[in-house]
Amino acid sequence: MERRFNPLDLSDHAQGHQISLPVEFVQALTVANSLQEVLDTVSQWIYQLFDAERASITLKEDADYLKIYSISGNKAIPLDFRVPIANTLVGRAFSEKTVLICDDLTKSTKLDGIMLAQSGMNTSMNAPLLYGDICLGTLNVAHNKPSHYKELHALELQCLAHWIGLNISLRLQLKELEYLASTDHLTGAANRRVFTQKILQAIDAFHENGQSFFFALMDIDHFKRLNDQFGHTAGDYVLQRIVAISETMMMSPGKFFRIGGEEFAIIFPEQTEYEPMQFFNDIRETIAKATMDFDGIPISVSVSIGFTTMSTADYAPEPLLRRSDKALYQAKLAGRNRVVMFNGTQA
Repeated sequence: MERRFNPLDLSDHAQGHQISLPVEFVQALTVANSLQEVLDTVSQWIYQLFDAERASITLKEDADYLKIYSISGNKAIPLDFRVPIANTLVGRAFSEKTVLICDDLTKSTKLDGIMLAQSGMNTSMNAPLLYGDICLGTLNVAHNKPSHYKELHALELQCLAHWIGLNISLRLQLKELEYLASTDHLTGAANRRVFTQKILQAIDAFHENGQSFFFALMDIDHFKRLNDQFGHTAGDYVLQRIVAISETMMMSPGKFFRIGGEEFAIIFPEQTEYEPMQFFNDIRETIAKATMDFDGIPISVSVSIGFTTMSTADYAPEPLLRRSDKALYQAKLAGRNRVVMFNGTQA
C-alpha cells in the first residue's frame, strides 16, 4: 500500500502546527564546512527524529539515477548503489515531487522496496528535496514496523525537506560561484586569480619549510597564425586540448594555470625522481605529437617553455615571472618547440 501527499496540500494542513528541532541539530548545520557534512548531519538527525531504522539522502546524479550521499542506520541499500529513478519508491518521490509512504514493503514491487524488505524494513517514507520548482533529491526514512509513519510524519519530513533543500541549493550555488571565480571559463584550467594565490603559498612554504619548486611559463607557438588560418573557434579548441593534455600529465602536487590568452604557468615541486627538464620536455613532446582534429581538419601545434627554480632571494612572484619569461623568450629565439631553463637567480 502506497500513500502519496502533495507538498502543497501538506503545507495547507501545517497552519498552527509547530516542529521542534534540537539546538544541536541547528548548530551542527550552521558549522558544517561542506555539503557532505550537511548531508551527514541531516541523515544522522532525521534518523533520530523519526525513530527510524534507516535514514538516507539522495541527490540527482543524472537523468536516470539518484546518488546516495549519506546513510544512518540500516545499510540495506548501500552508499555506492546508484538508485534508478524508474521503478523505485525514491525515484517516484523525486520525479513526481511528492511525499510517498509505503506501509508494507513486503508487498512492494519497486526495487528499493524489495531491497529494504529483504533487510527487515516494513515501512518507508520518502520526501522530495525541493527548491522552488526544482527537485534536488530526496530525504528517506524506513522502519521495521508496517504502517509506522502517519500523515503528521509526512508533514514534518516535508517541512524539513524544504528547509534542507534550501540549504543544499545555497551551498551548491556557493560552490558554483567559487568554481566560476577560480576557473578559466573556456578551458576549465585554474585561472590567474588562483595562480596568484598558489604561487604566494608556494613561496611562503619555501621560506618556512624549505619546500623548493620550479616555475615555468608555457606559450603556444605561432598562435596568432593559427587563429588567422583556421579561425578563433579552432584556436579555442586547441587551447582546450592543450589544457587537457597538460593536466593529464601533471603530477600531484604540481599545478597548472591559464594566466593569459595562450600563456600558461606551471608550479612543479622539486622531486628527485622526476627532473624538471624531463618533465617539461615530456609535456612539450606530447603536445607536439598530439593529433588535433578540428571539424575534420588536422591541426598540429607546439609549445615553448621557459622555467626557473626558486631562490632564497625570491619573496614575491615577480622575479620568478621575469626569469621564466626570459627563458621562454630564449626558447622562442632558438626556434620554438623547446624548453629552456634560466641560468642564474637574477633577472
